Amino acid sequence: MPVSKVRDALKLRLQERRDELKALCAALTAADSRNPPGDTTAVAEACIEALQGNPGIAVRKVVGRVPLVNVVATLSGARPGRRLVLNGHLDTGPLPQPERWTVPPFGGVVRDGRIYGRGVCDMKAGAAAQIMALKTLAEFRDDIAGELVLTLVADEGTGGEWGTLYLLANVGAALGDAMLSGDVGSPRVARFGEKGFLWIEVTASGKPAGGAHVYLGVNAIDRLIAALIDLRRIGDRPVAMPADIAAAIDAAGPLSEPLSGAGETAALKTITVNVGTIEGGLRINNVPSAASARIDIRFPPGIAVAEVESRVAAALARHAGVSWKTLDRAEPNWTPPGSEIAQSIARNAAETLGTPPAMTIRAGFSDSRFYRERGVPCVVYGVTPYNGNAPDEYATIDDLAAVHAVHTLTAFDFLVSTRTG
Repeated sequence: MPVSKVRDALKLRLQERRDELKALCAALTAADSRNPPGDTTAVAEACIEALQGNPGIAVRKVVGRVPLVNVVATLSGARPGRRLVLNGHLDTGPLPQPERWTVPPFGGVVRDGRIYGRGVCDMKAGAAAQIMALKTLAEFRDDIAGELVLTLVADEGTGGEWGTLYLLANVGAALGDAMLSGDVGSPRVARFGEKGFLWIEVTASGKPAGGAHVYLGVNAIDRLIAALIDLRRIGDRPVAMPADIAAAIDAAGPLSEPLSGAGETAALKTITVNVGTIEGGLRINNVPSAASARIDIRFPPGIAVAEVESRVAAALARHAGVSWKTLDRAEPNWTPPGSEIAQSIARNAAETLGTPPAMTIRAGFSDSRFYRERGVPCVVYGVTPYNGNAPDEYATIDDLAAVHAVHTLTAFDFLVSTRTG
């Protein structure tokens, strides 16, 4: 059968499986996999149950550390060819303000064209779309070559050591010729890169004294505050971004900002500094002798971790009694927007939605960075985060269906192009 006819049949199956997709997303959302503690046992079992019994799909659990359970599923085509990896995470963030939820946060409630629940956006919906992509393409395995590998991982929210990094080190099939992530975003925006990050801890020392006798002491919190004010200025100098990435960010802004929030375009092109935690002092009537803060610094392509660390060191060197250390870091990373996988996502999103998607980078990091470090081109394409990280988080069923369609069609196009190989 001509490829065009096969593709038409595939698109019909995508529509026919909408109810199954919705039910699966609700079931995954109902499995509590908050991180911490990061236990993905229940949601992994739900994924495996959905995948077992489908001809051509081999599925297994991979556990680097109990109870952080990963799922690896492989669909083999009829002939040798390339390998495309679909990657997603099964852990979610903590439950915000539980008293303000109007639906059970782990009820998988489906209502008014929406699926509610903690982690449905980030990223149970993406995981459901990817599982259904594998199941749908299993019906067309005679028409594809190579392998489609699904890696659904634990530990994404806490560094990935026992999730994607563990699979890349121990499971050969986890590494492919390209990778497509289902992490949170929007069907109208494809993300081909992400900002780098530097997490640091800043510590200030002082001299204790009674609160009534401040002249006898040195206030560590005062020292810390002064240092943090200077630290926030490291983003004042512009970053010389690669021209094609800066142009993509600017072009995406009119579509991306209404979805992601006003100010996104500027944030994607600059260094941002966020004081995430601050501690110090023993009680109200003491001059504190120690204080510390943990800082999240994000920076765009065009500047490296080493240069950001140099700016941090220069800003803090002016402050007596202040020291700092790096907690974690990653370079900005991206796949060229003109790459095959990025352009395929763009074409299939335009076909599915009826309008071209924006193409830009992410402000936050994802497991894509681990693939790009290994030279694997990848794109992030997921649902819109309505009430993301807030009470009554939900994804729309239309978004879910769009992500399912775009992942499936992109995987088909990527693998069918080598079916004679």
